[in-house]
Amino acid sequence: MSILAVGFAAFPGVARNPSETLMRQLEAKIQGAGVTTLVLPVAWDESWPALKTAISRMRASTVLLFGAHLRAERFRVELQARNRRELGRADALGAFPAGPAIGDGPATLPCRLDWLRLARTLRAAGIDFEWSSNAGSYLCNDTLYRLALAADGLGIERFGFFHLPSSDEGVADLLVEPALPEVFMSLPLDRLEAAALAILAACGYEPSTDV
Repeated sequence: MSILAVGFAAFPGVARNPSETLMRQLEAKIQGAGVTTLVLPVAWDESWPALKTAISRMRASTVLLFGAHLRAERFRVELQARNRRELGRADALGAFPAGPAIGDGPATLPCRLDWLRLARTLRAAGIDFEWSSNAGSYLCNDTLYRLALAADGLGIERFGFFHLPSSDEGVADLLVEPALPEVFMSLPLDRLEAAALAILAACGYEPSTDV
């Protein structure tokens, strides 16, 4: 078993990405347990190549993406990727997408997880979550769609994407953002971590019992 857990760095509108903070937390807790963490740059031309390189290097069989969605009302489980880009939306480098579609594939591509096992594991951990069929049209969805297209060729058995609301600890950092939603919710970082650990468990991760 080789699991790659992936977050994204800050980008315009999100000065502190909870998924990046989450990856730092997980790295300290699960290092060497068959799980590797990675933080991707939010850049139209860089995110997917960086992820593909990491998948090939570690021969990951499971890839789990985590991203920020400030308007999410709870932990959000994305069911599919969309072949759509938001034109005029700059990345963290100030660059824009090349066109409205990601590629020549279908309009949507499903994620590949055991949904019943995932739901049961999240509920057992006390995580309030929702299902979503709309992963958006920004760079995290772009990366997910490219992952879905390439999964079989890269030997990936399972992959999924999860949107996070802000963490309580990150709210103060968001006050500098001019486009901050009028109303949004946040969760304690330890609850985001508990959700991520439950997802990892649903994908076969077992915490070390070494003392």
